[in-house]
Amino acid sequence: MDSTRVLYFLDLLNKETSGHTEELAQLYNRALNEHDDVVRLKAYLDDYNFYREIGGDFKQKGEVLIKEVYSSPDNVLELLSRVKQAHEAIENEVRACNDLMRSPWPFNDIITVLKKKDTIAYMQALRMIASTSVYLVSLYSGFGQLRNLTWNDNVGIQEKINLINTKFLPILCDANISSRTWVIRRKHGGGRTLFGSDFFALSYEDADMVEMECSQYAREPIGTHAYLNVTAFITGETDIPFCWGVGNLVSFSPENALMYLQRNVTDVLRAPGIAELMEPMPSPYECARRLSEGNPFCISPDVLVKAMNQWYMGHDIEERKKTHNCLFCGKHITGNRLVCQSHFTSEMNG
Repeated sequence: MDSTRVLYFLDLLNKETSGHTEELAQLYNRALNEHDDVVRLKAYLDDYNFYREIGGDFKQKGEVLIKEVYSSPDNVLELLSRVKQAHEAIENEVRACNDLMRSPWPFNDIITVLKKKDTIAYMQALRMIASTSVYLVSLYSGFGQLRNLTWNDNVGIQEKINLINTKFLPILCDANISSRTWVIRRKHGGGRTLFGSDFFALSYEDADMVEMECSQYAREPIGTHAYLNVTAFITGETDIPFCWGVGNLVSFSPENALMYLQRNVTDVLRAPGIAELMEPMPSPYECARRLSEGNPFCISPDVLVKAMNQWYMGHDIEERKKTHNCLFCGKHITGNRLVCQSHFTSEMNG
């Protein structure tokens, strides 16, 4: 039976009948508990979080209405009409807030009502958006403009939304996202160039062409958006991609990038020391890790290739010094000289 009609008849019975107050009250409460509009308003009040002044107003008015409708059977029909209006207003607000939370674009509107079980997921999503923004900006534009950003896990959802929409997403939208891939190839120096060893050369090329060329090589990730050609690393083969990637080489991932805000993220690498030059150059990522002094890093391909050349050529020099081979041509020489005497004679006479 329609619970509104039941409540109407119970109201009549209450007015015309005496001596059955308790029984009528129980019937009245049971009918209210089954009334669709009452059920829906109570569900919103129990299952949703209300934020800021607007949300607090929705919650307060709803709670007052629920108390009134249970304590005022004489005015039940008018109160039920207000209950219906209240839950419809909250429903419309919920729909608007959900649309905002699912929007891919920044917004300045205030979130007022969210379902409790969704709030935790939204908080996690906001944190992931912030962390991913930090990573992508680092990848494509560098870490410089992120140095003044902060993130606080302990603030409320509205504060997080405001941070995302006014700080993180605008910086991300301004990032210079390149469609080209950087490629580092080992080249053979040859001739009479100083040290005469191989070196690494950097170029920027069409991403699709690079992927097509590199699909034939065994690769392993260096960072998240870069790869090492394992074969070239092991064999020393020249003129093929040694490593390649997109954007900067970053030591953190989208999942943990937030923890590096307000940290000393370096964009430069020191020169390798003598002790390090006694060892062969490690992989590009390990090279960057060691030369960043253990700090998190966000370095450009130009910085990476410079460090690789310093280590690779520096190791070659130290090896030639150790075996008494000329730094120019590699021939064995006697004594403590570093180069053949003939190079100076020929250069001066040439």
